[in-house]
Amino acid sequence: MKFKLLLLIFLIVQCYLISCSPEQKSTISGIQIRSIQNNLNKNISRTLESDIFNDVNVGILITTADNENILFKRDEKRPYITASTFKVISSAVSLVKLGPDHQFKTPLLTDGRLSGDTLNGNLYISGKGDPGLKIDNIHDAVDQLRKKGLKRINGDIIYDVSYLDKEENRYKPNARNLYAPPGALNLNYNWIDVRVIDGSPAKLFLNPETSYARLTYNVKVADIDQPGRPVMTFKEYNWGDHFNIQGTITRWDKKYHYVHLGVSRPGLFTATILQVICKKKGIIITGKIREGRTPENADILSEIRSVPLKETVRVMNQESNNVIAETLNKVLGAEFISLPGTREKGLKVLKKFCILDIGMKENEFSIGDASGLSVNNRFSAYNFVKSLNYFYKDRKIRKALLPTLALQGHHPHAMIPVPPDHIKVLVKTGTLSVSGVNTVIGYILIESGPAFSFAVLANRKRPGPMTYSGTLTNPILTAIVNSLKEIYPIKKI
Repeated sequence: MKFKLLLLIFLIVQCYLISCSPEQKSTISGIQIRSIQNNLNKNISRTLESDIFNDVNVGILITTADNENILFKRDEKRPYITASTFKVISSAVSLVKLGPDHQFKTPLLTDGRLSGDTLNGNLYISGKGDPGLKIDNIHDAVDQLRKKGLKRINGDIIYDVSYLDKEENRYKPNARNLYAPPGALNLNYNWIDVRVIDGSPAKLFLNPETSYARLTYNVKVADIDQPGRPVMTFKEYNWGDHFNIQGTITRWDKKYHYVHLGVSRPGLFTATILQVICKKKGIIITGKIREGRTPENADILSEIRSVPLKETVRVMNQESNNVIAETLNKVLGAEFISLPGTREKGLKVLKKFCILDIGMKENEFSIGDASGLSVNNRFSAYNFVKSLNYFYKDRKIRKALLPTLALQGHHPHAMIPVPPDHIKVLVKTGTLSVSGVNTVIGYILIESGPAFSFAVLANRKRPGPMTYSGTLTNPILTAIVNSLKEIYPIKKI
């Protein structure tokens, strides 16, 4: 019996030591390195001879992710406009600083007293920077109020957005959802969807329908795959936004969700939806909607808890969600510098991490925002790959970050030929079509083999044709994958 107990203890200790030991790194021989280098030089050089790269600057760096063997480099030290590939930096820093399992809390509170089925006092919704709050969450919170027997509120709905600063749409009056401002309260990523009913004339409907938004339009619908890119604008009023859509809506616009509208005041939008849901669920509110501060002695009536941060970051990276990126940046400013969180404070946190943790030099990069919309975001392929290798070699960051990237061949926005099953390509892309910016960074993982980090940054030298997602980077990424397939072919059974 004693022997069995000692054996059990030994096995438990062994399992613990194995679980805590470093991951075994796949080796790569000198012959393989030279073969990969030769393939990459041949295939990428041939790709760059295409006419589409006339008047285009291209920076490329490819290394192994664990020991940083350089496999291919081209203009790797020049800072390029990053577009949305910068989200990898802001998402990784958010995961490190806040934790992958961090949950945001959005409470509903009151400064009054509940008497029977009546609340004599105001209802507050206090925003704490949850970038993923959904209408279903508001329904759940109101259901909690109903379970308390609440049927009437003798007071106002007050939305508190003081945790973060307020900002206007930076691209006003452009109403496209990409430019929706972040806030302490965000709902449905601060977007309103537009449902298009084909016909002559076409009919457009807002979803959700809300008194916050009104819509006028003059559009036609074309069944073609080319972008229509209708003009979408807004004007602000006390009650909300008046949107206007003009032009042609095509199959392309529908496929890539172009016709989404961004609200200008997320806090007011959230409070308006809260009011509507209360009414639908039988709670009468006698007062009005207004902005204000939550009293320190307010009592919590119900609370919304977000999904873990790693799930929100996955949406941010795979759908390139600017609202999430900009909100998380301000949260970093609020949590690690001071209230209210601002873009500038958040960028200080990001810059400090890049310099002190990753080891970048301050004069080698610049950051204009956390989402990549700003043309002032400038990174070199060298600094991107330096970051990717840093994230990969830290097991905790790697475990949290890699699942948030888009897996090529298994994602609706995949634009390169599907890689074989034993080669996984995890990417974050970036596009500023009008500016002529296409970028892609990420990892290539070989089953039972090495991992590679890469950055491909393409910027037009001067105005030219629109560079939609992958126009300039997909041919190069395809050449990279094909080069590795020759070294790591499909294993025959």
